[in-house]
Amino acid sequence: MSVRSNDERSIETQIQVEVLSPQGVAIATVHIVGAEPAQFRVNNGRTYRLRVSGNGIETMTSAYFGINALEQVHTETVHVKPASQNPDGDSTPGSPTISVIELNAPRKASTELNKGMDAYSKGDVEKAATHFEKAIAEYPRYARAFDMLGAIAIKGSNRTKARELFSKSIQADGAFLPAYLDLARMDLQDQDYAASESLLAKVIATNPFMPDAVALLATTEFANKEYDQALADVQRTHALPRHEQFAEVHAMAGKVLRMQNHPEAAIVQFQLFLIEKPDSPEGQSVRALLASLHAAQQQP
Repeated sequence: MSVRSNDERSIETQIQVEVLSPQGVAIATVHIVGAEPAQFRVNNGRTYRLRVSGNGIETMTSAYFGINALEQVHTETVHVKPASQNPDGDSTPGSPTISVIELNAPRKASTELNKGMDAYSKGDVEKAATHFEKAIAEYPRYARAFDMLGAIAIKGSNRTKARELFSKSIQADGAFLPAYLDLARMDLQDQDYAASESLLAKVIATNPFMPDAVALLATTEFANKEYDQALADVQRTHALPRHEQFAEVHAMAGKVLRMQNHPEAAIVQFQLFLIEKPDSPEGQSVRALLASLHAAQQQP
């Protein structure tokens, strides 16, 4: 795929391009410069979207597109426009979370990272790790490479190593926000809610428009029984772009509201969950809860 401005000019800046599943999950990432094509290997016969972000441009998510099962090569072009800023100089909603340090990675390092991401997407974590380590050797401040090595450690159930690598990612580039989220998830799993909330507060202070960060904060607050704040953060999540992929917070909110004897509010949250994730494995249990709430409302 290629990236061009709305007036068909090429853009001479470093750009991140992500391939998204229909659920909005990033399944592959590459970094390019200007008119350089971004190349991916994905499965035929499926539907995808592209998300493009970078310094000086507004983050753009393409429309859904399908790749025919018989296609050997498929090309897409995404048009973007210059980023606008508010009077305080802050980024607009949906602004990229790529740091300047990452965008300044040497081409050889970014090539190794892209090879690692490709191998990782195919399940070859050993090959992926080799490329990520080479990327770090070329560019010791490559936070994403440390972060991906941490993800591989998680897959291998080595939580101690994963925590060390996520921490190294932050040390390499304090503006690389995904590593904060990965550490916050580990803290949530370890029931260290204060540490998780502290990390997420830093992320949201830097970029308040990240639905994954706000949704994870709401999840942590639910686990810590901070229900009022959690319910408020569910609403914050719902107001953000791409919030649908974090619909589980609506199910959690519905259960809390039901417990607090607010059936009408609980029904709204359960319905939002089913609208945003109708095929979720949790859908059956949520539909059962909805049915019981509706039945209770019918009783005299």
